[in-house]
Amino acid sequence: MKYKFLTILFALSLIIVVRPVFAHEYHASIADVRFNPRTQSLEVAIKVFMDDLEDALTKRNKSKVTYSNNSEQVKKYLAEYLQANLSFEVEKGKLLAQHFVGSEEDADVVWMYVEVPVKQATLPQLYVKNAIITELYADQMNIVNINYKGKTESVLLQRGETTKKVDL
Repeated sequence: MKYKFLTILFALSLIIVVRPVFAHEYHASIADVRFNPRTQSLEVAIKVFMDDLEDALTKRNKSKVTYSNNSEQVKKYLAEYLQANLSFEVEKGKLLAQHFVGSEEDADVVWMYVEVPVKQATLPQLYVKNAIITELYADQMNIVNINYKGKTESVLLQRGETTKKVDL
């Protein structure tokens, strides 16, 4: 199972590198989650194709949204979108608050950053929800890499299965 997932991850990475900047035939996001024991928080970076993100924000807000990291309105839309589609729980049913830190453009993708205070020194498990872009594409794949104490656990979330428990 782990090797199959690594093969999929490698294939997606290869496709990202060789595809033209202006087009993509697959739908994927990658979220890197790192536990910071000093601040007792999760530091989250989410990478999404810009055109997919703009389409999702446009659909959600019922008006055309064009990404700009300088726009206060776009920052508000991003924070609301992430709040609705990305969440973390240490205990089932107890949603952790998240704080939108910002975003930046990198060619045809957008990196979004969120901080999630955990307020505890250790994490036995983490419930992760990532439903980003699944409202648009049935084939959307959301890969979440969780780095905890130097070890990385990865999960694949898709439409119909947007939440998983990760034992750390």
